Amino acid sequence: MPSIKITTASLTEDQKMELIQSITASVHSITRVPLEFIHVMIDIVGDENYAVGGQTVAQIKKISIKKQ
Repeated sequence: MPSIKITTASLTEDQKMELIQSITASVHSITRVPLEFIHVMIDIVGDENYAVGGQTVAQIKKISIKKQ
């Protein structure tokens, strides 16, 4: 029973479903484990609680918006 846990900042419902389906298909393709035994967990962390390079995702988004 492969279990894959992804921790990320916000995703839309469509993005979550695409990620789940893609990861499940990839794991199945490589391991040949039946789909019903592949577990994918997505842990959503708020933008203000997730940092990259010393800046929160919220800060990065603000900077990105200002540059546009």
